[in-house]
Amino acid sequence: MSRKPSGPPTRYGWNTPVTAPGPDGSSLLRRVREVIAEPLAYLEEVWAAHGDVIQFPIPKPATYLVSSPSGARDVLVNLNRDMGKRTVQYTSLSLVTGEGLLTADTQAWKPRRRMLQPAFHHDMVSLVSGHVTTALAHLDQKWAALTVDGPALVDIDQEMMSLALEITGKTLFGVDLSGEAQELTDATIDALHGVIDKAQSLLPIPMFVPTPKHLRMKRAIKRLNRAVDAIVDLRRQDLIHPDAPIRDMLDVLLDPDVDTPLTQQQVRDEIATFIVAGHETVASALTWSWHLLGAYPAEARALQADPSRAARVFDEALRLFPPAWVITRRVLQDVEIEGHVIPKNAMVIVSPWLVHRHPDVWSDPLTFQPDRFADGAPQLGYIPFGAGPRLCIGRDMARLEATQIVAHLSQAWNIEPVHSGEVVIEASVTLRPASGLVMRISPRG
Repeated sequence: MSRKPSGPPTRYGWNTPVTAPGPDGSSLLRRVREVIAEPLAYLEEVWAAHGDVIQFPIPKPATYLVSSPSGARDVLVNLNRDMGKRTVQYTSLSLVTGEGLLTADTQAWKPRRRMLQPAFHHDMVSLVSGHVTTALAHLDQKWAALTVDGPALVDIDQEMMSLALEITGKTLFGVDLSGEAQELTDATIDALHGVIDKAQSLLPIPMFVPTPKHLRMKRAIKRLNRAVDAIVDLRRQDLIHPDAPIRDMLDVLLDPDVDTPLTQQQVRDEIATFIVAGHETVASALTWSWHLLGAYPAEARALQADPSRAARVFDEALRLFPPAWVITRRVLQDVEIEGHVIPKNAMVIVSPWLVHRHPDVWSDPLTFQPDRFADGAPQLGYIPFGAGPRLCIGRDMARLEATQIVAHLSQAWNIEPVHSGEVVIEASVTLRPASGLVMRISPRG
């Protein structure tokens, strides 16, 4: 009678060698629903159990989690030429955004990045401040009406989504999307839920099969497409932004004098990408900023006393609740990370959620301490916008926008928690409160 070999496996399936420690296959299979329901907790668990580089018991593709600050830098910066974006994460996201800047693989991405970079020049980034001021005035008016008879309850998550969408529309496309905020934010959320469903599906179902989830996702995409079409049509008719003092992103996308003008589909993909990514990620980080300030009232008082602290408050919120909580890459050739060989065609996962909690960089990592950023962000172990050549193109604009919002609202309004205790996190494409985040608002002084 033959015996089953003892010790850890040397291969998963027929052809995938085991090159790093990790959980065993049977335990992962038993807990697959739990893993899908609470991915953050599972990532923390396997990191604590198996270390900074782990391999999941998946035959194809070989799948690794890299959690050390130096390992994350290898993946995103030092070895970026050996990494592509054709992974299940970005393939699923492309169902919504198409082959835009966020999801495009290396060959398509490079020329598009060079093309779009001028849309984020210094004058354009500075222009966002005026649009933030206008959008905040609209929000102040809305909240003032709500609080005429005393404090009011608002879903701060929805409020930040609408605010960020208004700013994104005016800054990048010269159009006021505030009247469509509820519809577009709902469409964004529905579409991103569909992305996660596709990415997590154990038995992938083609999009042409009319399941309820597929139909909901398709309706959301159609709504986004209508918004894109309206934006482009208005600009081409010179009905919006015809005499702008500087070129915005829409000018760049529609420029007929470039060497290779974009097709209608390519223009659609980039606008959809920035409608979705340009407001949803910033809104997520703002929502968690207010949650953290509510949970740490001493920090809220310090911010009210000194609004210049807004930047470090936002940076620390990004550390604890990075909107892009998982980043994936496909390995284009064998590489070595932290002493482990990662084979060609493997998928590498870097989770800012873990990297931002790594004790090699962060002391008392679970505590909200904005003063960590009194001297700026560290060079290693802080990647809320990614790193390397594919660093988020809108990073500077997002930080300027969010800092101004946090500073203003902290001076004008008391924003206080209604319920004590933990907020359930929904780890979708970004991190969001599972059931919104109701908070109490009242005007200050």
